[in-house]
Amino acid sequence: MIDMELPWHVDTLTRALAQRDRLPNALLLLGEAGIGKSRYAQALAGALLCESPAADGRACGRCDACGWVRAGTHPDLRVLTLPVDEDGKVGREIRIEQLRALAEFLNVGGHRGGRRVVLVDPADAMNTVTSNALLKTLEEPGEGLVFVLVSGRPDAIAPTVRSRCQARVLGAPSPDAALAWVRERTGSGPDEARTWLAMAGGAPLHATRFAEPGQAAAHRAVLEAIAALPETSPEAAADALQRVEARLWMPLMQRWLTDVGRCLVGAGPRYFPAHGPRLEALARRADATGVARAGRALAGQSRLVEHPLNPRLFCEASIQCYLDAFRTPSPGAADRTTRDGTALRGA
Repeated sequence: MIDMELPWHVDTLTRALAQRDRLPNALLLLGEAGIGKSRYAQALAGALLCESPAADGRACGRCDACGWVRAGTHPDLRVLTLPVDEDGKVGREIRIEQLRALAEFLNVGGHRGGRRVVLVDPADAMNTVTSNALLKTLEEPGEGLVFVLVSGRPDAIAPTVRSRCQARVLGAPSPDAALAWVRERTGSGPDEARTWLAMAGGAPLHATRFAEPGQAAAHRAVLEAIAALPETSPEAAADALQRVEARLWMPLMQRWLTDVGRCLVGAGPRYFPAHGPRLEALARRADATGVARAGRALAGQSRLVEHPLNPRLFCEASIQCYLDAFRTPSPGAADRTTRDGTALRGA
């Protein structure tokens, strides 16, 4: 079988392939981040294009078509994803030019006489112009053409596009299945793997990133900086955070705050159980209203992680958002956040 399959999605995949002759021409795959939606979509595409599928419909992994899918060179498969420029910088949107480049592919028959597949991943990265152009194709799909859209944020997809797709929700693995997979992939012990899974909110693909030497060191530094607040100075914390991309440290800050809130109501930490004593101590200093206010402000900040105007000021503003959990606002104090909860950059 093609190695992009994940064990917890095999049953779902085989059920889908049992109805391959009745598959809609547009599928929308939904699910939590880090559970392998992209790999499921690739496995589905591989199975639909395989020329010698197994009895259960899954790709054989041996035919020419399977080899081409693995190599990314199958003539009847196209992938729309975030563009990468010459400097290796990943774009934020799937652009109309990318869809227009598929015009010939969309309008001609399959090179191998079978299905043609277009993967759109992440589908929530399409801008309005791209979504409208895709909608026209979904309304009048070509013969044998199957679109597979992947998203963890369906609300960010145009309603008109969603309405043309059949949505299918992919489930997360059980804790035991996730633990076994992370241990196998990383060679780690059970305690270490459980710690990583907890930090990743149970998402196994995200958990394996903590095993990568460079990322593991960065995450440790970030966690130490966040855990030291509010005793340490915001400037010292910002010094540590600005050395790491915001898309890496922001989720950790949000999860750490969530665990402070959980300890505040007696629920215990979910993401950082090994730091229980520190989180309990912080919870005793926190205010429930402040934790909620800080959470809203950090959610607003998280929308800016890919394009902060000034990384240093973004770090400092985000730290101030977090510290709101430990402040009781004085009467008449000016609100430092905008109406949507986003901290003023540089505040």
